[in-house]
Amino acid sequence: MRILLLVFFIPFYFSNCGTYLLLENLNAKNDRVFENFIQLSLLDSAIGLVHYWPLDGDTRDIIGGLDLTATSGTPTLTSDRFGFPGGAYYYDGAGGYHQSSAQGPLFFNGTISSFTVSAWVKGKYPPGNNGNEFMFLSQGAGFGLQLYALTASSCSGRLRAFTNNGSSGDVDVGTDCGKYPEDVWYHMVFTWDIQTLTASLYVNNVLVNSGTFGVNRPWATNSFFQLGLSNISSQLFEGSIDDVRIYNRVVFPVSSL
Repeated sequence: MRILLLVFFIPFYFSNCGTYLLLENLNAKNDRVFENFIQLSLLDSAIGLVHYWPLDGDTRDIIGGLDLTATSGTPTLTSDRFGFPGGAYYYDGAGGYHQSSAQGPLFFNGTISSFTVSAWVKGKYPPGNNGNEFMFLSQGAGFGLQLYALTASSCSGRLRAFTNNGSSGDVDVGTDCGKYPEDVWYHMVFTWDIQTLTASLYVNNVLVNSGTFGVNRPWATNSFFQLGLSNISSQLFEGSIDDVRIYNRVVFPVSSL
């Protein structure tokens, strides 16, 4: 028999309180759905959440309708960060990736709105030769999150976020080399504050790099949203992606993300 338990939860790092339902004795699939519900509820009431791909068996955007379709192959379902089968997608680095059916998110060019991108990722580091490989999340050639490796400088084990327009205003925030081994789930959160022109990267809820990046110029993001590939790279991502969220404001990550 399922037991319904009402719990009042008031964490000190939220400005608002919430009431949440905790269900016991659910099967694995419902457990995963419930985990996503709890996390979505705890994330500052999800204010400003404009796109959300849980990747729990399909690639629907359950908030903004920017659904993804498989291209040049079919990424396969795999276990998610909680270990539930079929709760994330695996990209084999050989051809398959996901792409939105329409261009977007439209505010990723850095001149319209602050924003936050949150994603879970686990994968390989590329053999690498120019540092622009293995983008696992991108919009065109202008915005990306990646597992970074650069053979020439012997740098690997680095997580990075970037923007690109080929000139001033580009953003580059990443961790030190050698800190993050491959095939481990990492939670990456990138924030762009349009008021201060500040970009920040968080890994597992810890701020790892932040900076102000010159003038606020448009980035080359007039393209489709993609998982498993970037237009700036010829190399497909090899690894898994889970629970991708985009906000039209700065959202500071907490342990519930």
